[in-house]
Amino acid sequence: MNKLALATVLAITFTSITAPRVTAADSPALETLVVRAAREPIAAEASGSAVSVIGAELLANRQNAALGEILRSVPGVAVSRSGQFGAQTQLRMRGGEANHVLVFIDGVKVNDPAQNNEFNMAHMLNYDLESVEVIRGPQSALWGSDALSGVINITTRRGADGFNADAFAEGGSDGWQHYGATGSYGDQRWQANLSANRVDTDGDNASRQGSEDDGYENNSFNGSGSYQFNEQLLLESNLRYVDSTTQFDGVDFSTGLPADSRDESDSEQWYGRLAARLDTLDGRWQHTLSASYVDVDNKNHTENAFAASGFDDYNTDANNTTLLYQSTFEVVPGHSLTGAYEHQQEDFKQRGPIGFGDPNRDEDLDADSYIVEYRGDLSASLSLLASVRHDDNSDFDDKTTGRVSGSWRINDGATRLRGAWGKGVKNPTFTERFGFYTDFIGNPNLKPEESEGWEVGVDQRLLGDHLQLGLTWFDEQLDDEINGFVYDPASGGFTADNENGSSDRQGLEFSGSWLLADGLSLSAAYTYLDASEDDGSDEIRRPEHSGSANLNWDFLNKRANLNLNVDYNGEQDDFFFPPLPPYEERVQLDDFTLVTLAGSYRLLANLRLFARVENALDEDYEEVYGYRTPGRSVYAGLSYNFAR
Repeated sequence: MNKLALATVLAITFTSITAPRVTAADSPALETLVVRAAREPIAAEASGSAVSVIGAELLANRQNAALGEILRSVPGVAVSRSGQFGAQTQLRMRGGEANHVLVFIDGVKVNDPAQNNEFNMAHMLNYDLESVEVIRGPQSALWGSDALSGVINITTRRGADGFNADAFAEGGSDGWQHYGATGSYGDQRWQANLSANRVDTDGDNASRQGSEDDGYENNSFNGSGSYQFNEQLLLESNLRYVDSTTQFDGVDFSTGLPADSRDESDSEQWYGRLAARLDTLDGRWQHTLSASYVDVDNKNHTENAFAASGFDDYNTDANNTTLLYQSTFEVVPGHSLTGAYEHQQEDFKQRGPIGFGDPNRDEDLDADSYIVEYRGDLSASLSLLASVRHDDNSDFDDKTTGRVSGSWRINDGATRLRGAWGKGVKNPTFTERFGFYTDFIGNPNLKPEESEGWEVGVDQRLLGDHLQLGLTWFDEQLDDEINGFVYDPASGGFTADNENGSSDRQGLEFSGSWLLADGLSLSAAYTYLDASEDDGSDEIRRPEHSGSANLNWDFLNKRANLNLNVDYNGEQDDFFFPPLPPYEERVQLDDFTLVTLAGSYRLLANLRLFARVENALDEDYEEVYGYRTPGRSVYAGLSYNFAR
């Protein structure tokens, strides 16, 4: 396939995988609520930020087991996986770092304090998901640290009317096994959902040489429930548990490249939330009280020829408790004020062998945050959102961030002009401040990173709403960027430090969708990104050009479905760390194109056959320097719905 030609086609198409499909008679885009674009859910058309919403139907049609693979197709998003399925998967947005993106699952902030405050997308399976929202641009005035570049909000399935249950099983390349089941119940008062699924794969070799495969196991369990006491009071809860084991190839320090090894990482993740919502004054005044809890335990078991057991164990454990009270009052119809108080407590524990330094640490921090937000419809076509947040931090300087956005609908809503401005903040992580691995020692004197950014955009509906186009230009500047690879002559090792100057990120995002015929839709995306450091060099693992195209066909009265997806990732820089000076070299990773073909057919009323081919062109590529990625892979399975 001619990759340059593909990129050109994507750029001309101007459409987006994440845009909702519409018909002339009905426009779901106008009814879509975006939960994390404001402190209370707002209509997508009222948001001044660029937002993509991936619904349950598209998630099912794509079939990819890993949600991160689907998020590649979202404008402004770059995904980097360090090798085979289950390996560390970082997601960057608009040129920011992976820990500049805040991830929610069912209302819980799930970024891992023990892993540089990133959320590892490798462990987020695409099963039992209802929707995924991607809100781009600085959102710290709404959600605090970690939301410097954007927010991803993942919502799992909830109970519907009556009892529903389904189960599936699939197998495929490299000893792939994936199976699971879900059951739910819902009526006018109760809602409950329980699901479980497991992935087990032998994987393939991640290093360039050798033959040792790197496997992966994931056991995920999710439960949610709610009870509507009356028209005013709702109680809801959710709990998620993920237990995973990842085999990986460690770096050979004689070459600086990955080499076959028996290294292994075990992770246990608990996410929970309990919330109550009370509506008063005939719904004009809402109160929300919630408590959420995150506990993540990571164990790295790495080979060491000099250790008595032959292995070194490095363990990090962190938990995060968040208490929230939020109150929203409708001052007059169309105008409301929200005030919120949030208390967050984080605890961090690190254990490992004493060598270059002592990694054994017990640390904690806390923050009290105060948020005020105004939402108003200044007219039938003009919406405004303004928010300010003050974070009172125990370990850093206090920070105040603000954000303003607006949406103006003209031509009977066929044209929408939008814009947003905001500030972002990212506190130093426990790893950067106190971390220890190999020859790295943390720096407890780091300052928070700060950003300021704006965006303007236009959305256009044409051909009786069959065609939707979108265009966004964004510009952001990051100050006090934290460099995690700074040589420390005092120790002879490396540490983290705040960079002088600013790094700039600007770019263009095209988005849209086209309903070609009943059941047949075409969508695609293109992103241009210019992300540079203070010295003018490109930020690593952020392609300048990226894009996607998707063709979806429902036929035989929706008994069958075919989905063809193409993701293009342009050339990008990465770092190579050789064993001898200068210890750091900039290298270039080639562009690549990933093609996935998925299909399903309903054999019986409740029985469906499905299959897919990932990396159908058998592309040979690396997303992280030195780590091989999967070749062509084939999967097939059956799903069964238990009707009432």
